[in-house]
Amino acid sequence: MQSKSDELSQSVSSLKGIGPKTRDLFNQLGIYSIFDLLTTIPNSLSDKREVELLSQIDDGDNVVLSGEIINTSRTKGYKPNYILTVRSDTGIFNVRFIHKIVVFLNLQVGMSIRIEGKAIKKSTKLEFIHPEVEIIQKNKSLANILPKYSTKGKISQQKMRKAIHEAFIRLSKNYEFTCLDILFNNDFNFMSLLKAVKKLHYPDGDYDDAVNEFRNAKERLVLEEIYLHKHELLKTLSNYSGKPSYLITTEQREINLFIDSLSFSLTKGQQKAIDDINQSLQSVNPAKFLIQGDVGCGKTIVALVACFNVVKNGYQCLVLVPTEVLCNQHFDTFKTYLGSLVNVVSLSGKDSKNKKADIKKQLKSGAISVLICTHAILHDDYLFNNLALVIIDEQHKFGVKQREKITSNHERQPHIIHMSATPIPRTLALVLYENMKYVKISDRPNNRLETITKIFNSNQRQSVYDAVNNHLRHNTQVYWVCTRVEDNDDNQQSIKSFHEVIRAQFSNYKCDILHGNMSSEDKIEIINKFKNGKIDILIATSVIEVGVDCPNANCLVIENSEMFGLSQLHQLRGRVGRGHAQGYCYLLHTEHIKNDSIEKLNYLSKTDSGFEIAEYDLKNRGSGTYLGNRQSGMPDNYRVTNINDLMDNIHYIKKFTYDLASEKISILKNRWKIKKVNEIQL
Repeated sequence: MQSKSDELSQSVSSLKGIGPKTRDLFNQLGIYSIFDLLTTIPNSLSDKREVELLSQIDDGDNVVLSGEIINTSRTKGYKPNYILTVRSDTGIFNVRFIHKIVVFLNLQVGMSIRIEGKAIKKSTKLEFIHPEVEIIQKNKSLANILPKYSTKGKISQQKMRKAIHEAFIRLSKNYEFTCLDILFNNDFNFMSLLKAVKKLHYPDGDYDDAVNEFRNAKERLVLEEIYLHKHELLKTLSNYSGKPSYLITTEQREINLFIDSLSFSLTKGQQKAIDDINQSLQSVNPAKFLIQGDVGCGKTIVALVACFNVVKNGYQCLVLVPTEVLCNQHFDTFKTYLGSLVNVVSLSGKDSKNKKADIKKQLKSGAISVLICTHAILHDDYLFNNLALVIIDEQHKFGVKQREKITSNHERQPHIIHMSATPIPRTLALVLYENMKYVKISDRPNNRLETITKIFNSNQRQSVYDAVNNHLRHNTQVYWVCTRVEDNDDNQQSIKSFHEVIRAQFSNYKCDILHGNMSSEDKIEIINKFKNGKIDILIATSVIEVGVDCPNANCLVIENSEMFGLSQLHQLRGRVGRGHAQGYCYLLHTEHIKNDSIEKLNYLSKTDSGFEIAEYDLKNRGSGTYLGNRQSGMPDNYRVTNINDLMDNIHYIKKFTYDLASEKISILKNRWKIKKVNEIQL
């Protein structure tokens, strides 16, 4: 099998008829190897059943016709046309080529052809411009169902099919079943990879039956790709379970007293998460948790109680956050509730060398029990005395390599809790992280009211100003979000120019700005002034998306709201309604908004659940990146699978076993170009 697999991994240029130029065109389509070519999924199946009567065809119809070329002509001029007159069984029609006509000059009188294209009908004349053309050879029938491929105009359908035919001959010659062929067939009665490729590219029989077979074939490829990626993912994650961790005993009475001392009551979701974590920590097996919860569900308090339990056992905790703003906020929270018990310290890139050196000493000696820090800890060697728990907030900002650096240089493996407010379908998390314990906090504090969301056209700006004025008169603070820091030519309002507009419009109130280009000190100063009520209107970019908690800010205005993704809009909306009062979100959009964008905003205005919003976004936007190096879309090295494929096949995937030896599937990983997992995005 080794030589056969290696042959499929060879360049497409090893196929007959593919030279350097054509190879480069295939490469531009993401097709490099023979296997890439075979796993190129057609974007449609064309039903080649012909229209019986030309008189049945209307202008604009997409139809299939066949006939004999009875005349050809070439117009004169700078851009000549090449015109075929074709006689079918029921009449005459014309085929016109208006560019690159040299390609079609081989079509001559006496040849029989089949065409598919959009009809242009004027009176009794019927014409097709640049239809797809097939030559009907004597004693050879054409397929009635033909796959069509997305070639972006770089390669003709005919050339694509010819190349796939050559590749399929390579695949089918002396094909041997792979370990996944056997596993999938034995456990799920799935077809082999060979049969799947055949059904994709050579559908036959009744059209409806062919479509069903096509779907089954694509599913077979999808499941193999998912299996191989998950196998590689588990191999990477296994690095975390090589060493024992700390056993954390749970004194329930002390935990209950600590929870009772909080100024609020826990939700059922928070309590369940706490109980699950405490139970898992009572083992030397390193616990790995993914806590997922919507904006404002109270994940921080769950982390706080977990830290309380750990420090009461005499061990250290690390809370890792992606921004200095969030670091500062978490430090205030943890200091408030744990500061009287243990030493809580913050660390960020802006801290002085002396402070960092002092923190190093205190961590090593055990004098610091809880460290709240940013990426700064990754850029130097900070050694802990007995680090028992690592909490990674907004975990989609950190990759596997970064986590390894944090957790690998200890005698014992710390327990790890990942927290994510980025809403993704729970099914996806279960598929990819089933070896982690997954906790979803679906409820929110009882005193939280659902934020009222309203949509305004830019022509209705005065109505928004009036609404904001009303909020300000009732001593409510306001966030005003813009898309840009600097002015540009794209009609999107920038913070700098809009600041002047708002100051003039609300001259009796204090305004200030906040954006990502500001220094850390300035950001923290502005946020503190806003939280202390010294700023009435904070004009900001999406930098406020995480790490800003001001219970008195219950009004949010978002300029050019159609430019944001649904989940980001929901995250921004989560900045208001965090206290007892009603929150309001006003979405301003430009006058010439697209239909799908207004539908997106309308959906957001009616839905307050981040999980429902994420599912809606997936269905309408397609695949997003939850693995790989980007934050939206599937990873770059997924060939055929998207998020919906994961969701649709969850019932199969959850039953997969991953005990096949790596060497048995290394050939398959090479075919699919499965890369070592360096990033895991949530």
